[in-house]
Amino acid sequence: MDIANTTADLLARIALGDQSAFRALHDLVGSRLLAIAMRVTQDRALAEDVVQEVLVTLWKQSEGRMAGQALTLSWLCVVTRHRAIDAVRKLQPTTPLSWKDEAGEEHQHDVEDESASPLTQLLEIEGDHVMQRCLRALDEWPRQAVLLGYFEGLTHIEISARLQRPLGTVKAWIRRSLNGLKLCMEGQA
Repeated sequence: MDIANTTADLLARIALGDQSAFRALHDLVGSRLLAIAMRVTQDRALAEDVVQEVLVTLWKQSEGRMAGQALTLSWLCVVTRHRAIDAVRKLQPTTPLSWKDEAGEEHQHDVEDESASPLTQLLEIEGDHVMQRCLRALDEWPRQAVLLGYFEGLTHIEISARLQRPLGTVKAWIRRSLNGLKLCMEGQA
């Protein structure tokens, strides 16, 4: 009896819950499945995990398989190869932040600083100061309307209710104040 027929017989017995057939199958084809997984993963530990996953899944799903559904050695090989490919795809490539070259000199990857440059920070601070000066130049009620609308996110109706002023007045305050802020900011630039 060749390996393909023996494998088919063992798979049929495993479908019936035969544990000794499962051990015999592992002994018979385990190294072949490992070789297939190794070819794909290039990592023995990962390949062993793949083979274990294939065999455990085979055992767990053997009870639910329909009678007459024949499994073969080639089926096992294909499943192992596909699982190995999936395992490799799941791996995230990792790059160490530091390494040593052949001379033993240590190097590190440059990591981009996502914070703003000192010049950008200075310009933002200066822009904030200009905005504060321009806001202080507005009358009190229009300034309150702008602050409620743009810093607290209130709608015109909500601002009208909060300040207890007519809706048309609030809209006019905000429109005039934004025009005044624009002119003030342009004049300060």
